[in-house]
Amino acid sequence: MKRIYLYFISCAAAVIGLCTSCDAQLEQVNPNKATEDTFWQNEADFELALTSCYTPLKNALNGGYYGTRGVMMRIARADEVEFRNDINEVFQACYFTNTNGNSLSQGMFYQFYNALYRTNSIMQKLDEKGSEFSTDFVNRVKAECLFIRGFYLFQLAKEFKNVPLRLTASQSPSTFPLEKSTQAEVWAQAEQDLTTAASLLPVENNVIGKPTKGAAYAILGKLYVYEEEFDKAIDVLEPLTQAPYTYRLVEDFSWNFDDTHENNAESIFELLMEPVGGTDIWGDGENINSTQTNTRPKEYAAPEASGWYEANPTQQMMNIFLQEKDKDGNSDYRARSSVAWDYDGCMYYMQPFREIFKTEDRWSTYWILKYQNSSTATSEADPPMSVINERAVRYADVLLLLSESYLRSSGRQDLAKAVGYLNQIRERANLNPYSGAQTSEAIFSDLEHQRAIEFFVEGERFYDLRRWGLLEERMRTCNENRYNQLITGKVGDTNRYYYYPIPAKEISANPLCTPNEGW
Repeated sequence: MKRIYLYFISCAAAVIGLCTSCDAQLEQVNPNKATEDTFWQNEADFELALTSCYTPLKNALNGGYYGTRGVMMRIARADEVEFRNDINEVFQACYFTNTNGNSLSQGMFYQFYNALYRTNSIMQKLDEKGSEFSTDFVNRVKAECLFIRGFYLFQLAKEFKNVPLRLTASQSPSTFPLEKSTQAEVWAQAEQDLTTAASLLPVENNVIGKPTKGAAYAILGKLYVYEEEFDKAIDVLEPLTQAPYTYRLVEDFSWNFDDTHENNAESIFELLMEPVGGTDIWGDGENINSTQTNTRPKEYAAPEASGWYEANPTQQMMNIFLQEKDKDGNSDYRARSSVAWDYDGCMYYMQPFREIFKTEDRWSTYWILKYQNSSTATSEADPPMSVINERAVRYADVLLLLSESYLRSSGRQDLAKAVGYLNQIRERANLNPYSGAQTSEAIFSDLEHQRAIEFFVEGERFYDLRRWGLLEERMRTCNENRYNQLITGKVGDTNRYYYYPIPAKEISANPLCTPNEGW
């Protein structure tokens, strides 16, 4: 059972937040309110502070990486969905017209640093007071902090490339100006954090939602793939397929996106959503009226299901979904679990497709199903407070990253192993084993195909295409207008739209920070 105590989050966040503002503080102190000096007294205080480190990931409106708008900003730039234009910041990202003033990319930037400040604060306090606690407790707090910080640093440099690397929590204005570190330097720190975290974390954690050794290694392995260090990726990812780890692909693909099969054998790390707190769905998750839920299902449901219909699958994505039939002659089960469209037997919000979409002009539409409540409700709820956990790392990703690593490694290339891991994904989807040419090119083509289907709207497609050098090519065949705008961003050997820009606010406030290339 998921347990998040909003009051504790509010208290811990407030204490850590004391150090994040440069505004003048009133001299009078409320004796009943925790302060920086009174908070860090016992193990419970450190546990509360750790809990507060996860809320920036879930911030709904202002760029939490797994919050409603953060997910939109992660999927908007790929060829899998098309956003409509009523959320201006997301539409800008989708059509590659975003600027360094985009409030959502700016929010994402500062949510990362918000969380980094918190992990740094905890570790500094742990250094000060560590002698007061047991070695086991100190190691447990350190491991979780380093996991969170490494996870944030990986994502931060993945989104913004070269950024200031802040590893201390300081209130001195003199420490704020900081030059950017390169993406490689930021990722090197993430590697160090995750490696140390993995050495200290348990294989299994008896507290749901907390990181494990496997989660640290899975993220570290993914980082290595992004760096094209494929041998290192194999070394940390392959052990996750063996004892003492017990990860496996769950029988039903759709179990990964509902609220009934959370924290299952395929889930390596997920963000918890729970209907606690108040009714503010757009808050920061840290005031007493905030809810620990998100609005994802409502955002993408059709108006016929009381949804806001913000985005729909592209025709190009549908062509990918429908390219290969399964062993029984049906469309890929992952397609039918991810998208609703007019095929025989399709149900959408517990009604046959043509009954909920009553006019013929609606029969040619496509609708997102992942993370929706289509199989359990006749419409999306109002207020829209979804309790479906966000699966941040799945075992399916480990298998496909291993396939890619064996395929692309210069020293340990093994096409048979690459196909073997690929076939585990195909088997779960009820597809025939891979039967194409035994060449790197042919196997890679199926790898791209499987990743596109497997991780539809999970925030992987854009980054895959970017690191493979295929973004322009796939966008060209997807949407001419988006492609034409994308290529205006070309700068030398790169494209400025590959990364979100350092926010204008940061450039203005941090005199040592310069815009990234092209911005």
